[in-house]
Amino acid sequence: MSPFYVTNEWSDPNVYFNVAKGMVNGRTLYTEVFDHKGPFIFFLYSAGYIISNSNFFGMFIIELISWLLMSYSIYLTARLYLGKAGSFFTALIFPSFLLKLMIAGGSAEEFILVGEIISLYLFVRYFKDKGNFSHNPWCMFVHGIICSMVILTKINLIMFWFFPLLGIFINLLSNKRYKNIIYNLLAYLAGFALVAIPIILYFYVNNALEEAYNTYIVLNSKYAKVGSLTEVLILLVTKILYLFLDSFSLFLLPIIGIFIFPVNFIKNTIGRWSIILSGITLYVIIFMSKTFFYYYPIPFLVFDVLGLVCIFIYIKKYASVKFTSGMIASFFFIFFFMCLSQKRLTNTWLEYKILNSKDFKVDGFMTERLSDEIKKSPHPTLLNLGFGLGNSLFTTCNIVPNVKFFLKPNLPFSTFPELRNDQTEYIRQKKTEFIVLPCRIYNLSKIKENDPNNTDEFLYYYHLPVLKENYNLIKTDTIKNDIDNNALEVYYLYKRK
Repeated sequence: MSPFYVTNEWSDPNVYFNVAKGMVNGRTLYTEVFDHKGPFIFFLYSAGYIISNSNFFGMFIIELISWLLMSYSIYLTARLYLGKAGSFFTALIFPSFLLKLMIAGGSAEEFILVGEIISLYLFVRYFKDKGNFSHNPWCMFVHGIICSMVILTKINLIMFWFFPLLGIFINLLSNKRYKNIIYNLLAYLAGFALVAIPIILYFYVNNALEEAYNTYIVLNSKYAKVGSLTEVLILLVTKILYLFLDSFSLFLLPIIGIFIFPVNFIKNTIGRWSIILSGITLYVIIFMSKTFFYYYPIPFLVFDVLGLVCIFIYIKKYASVKFTSGMIASFFFIFFFMCLSQKRLTNTWLEYKILNSKDFKVDGFMTERLSDEIKKSPHPTLLNLGFGLGNSLFTTCNIVPNVKFFLKPNLPFSTFPELRNDQTEYIRQKKTEFIVLPCRIYNLSKIKENDPNNTDEFLYYYHLPVLKENYNLIKTDTIKNDIDNNALEVYYLYKRK
């Protein structure tokens, strides 16, 4: 999301940013501006919007701070076992694994990973030795803050913290540190409340507590509903194949981090089992769902930290390698070019401005032709009847959402019929000046079908009579979606009559 890029075209950050935009401009989350994700991510993006309300620069600053905290926490974790140079290597290598799984930056999973890595350092520091009986309440305060953020972002991922936190309290109880238990409980609750209470008060003041619960808890429970125990076990076994999307960072390193590291380098027995169970549970939580996107395993990378530390411990022990400043500098340049190869520098100002010559003609970023049409209006309003690149138009055209369901989240009609029904009503009432309707190329063969019972969202809207009655088709653009596996999409832009 850096200023080096023209914009971030990925749908998720644009959803977060534009829901936040609506919130900052007076619309209440869930009741007046909608997405089904947890509330904290929208408050985080609200801070980014306040810093810079026309682009992602504010979020880039927040992202940069988060990555620095993450890298420093990795360094501190490694320093528990390694020297400065080895720890620096560990902190430098890790982001390359994250870059492989990122789409375009700014996902909720990335920010959760930062929290996991901070807590991981505190867990390993506490459980490293056998005789660490008391626990610092300030560390528990930090855990409380992070857990509150995660519960209010993606509730299922809180399972990473369950066993290590339980292990700390079991350890204190077994050593009869009753006063320390009370201090830690109070510290955890204080940290949790520091984040949760302002958000709860926001919904209470705006009479949206019930709607927030129904959206974040009830609706997401329906959307993420899993099958029987047998079906879940089959999913967990078959989805091991997904770990080979990157066999080193998703398979080999986590196995080392979850099993070999704690067995060999965590002296506290309770702590050893806490980390093992945390890793197994996190795998189950991430992969038990029927739906899967390849950025889902990002939180699983937390165990890569322990895997890397373990590898460097053995290198130090058996190879007697001394890390010099020259080696570090050489590795830095290798790492830099490796990162460039992970993410091609497409849609950057370098490509867009400097290389825009007769010898190297660039058409601009992906949705530019659509945004140019929309920007001709002095005060445009927009409804996106799909997901994907169309969401970025709200950002590039600086449009504040004026209807609740201003875009289509990843929710099927069978789960949430209210979404399509309300969007149909917006079209009937001509609530927005522009409408964008995306279509994957493989759906074009069905475009002449006009079955009123067809559940295909594109076909439903494309043949909707009120769309043709109230809006004119003014632009059609075929776009290769670099972010989504180079999928070819056709975008239909309509303007109110």
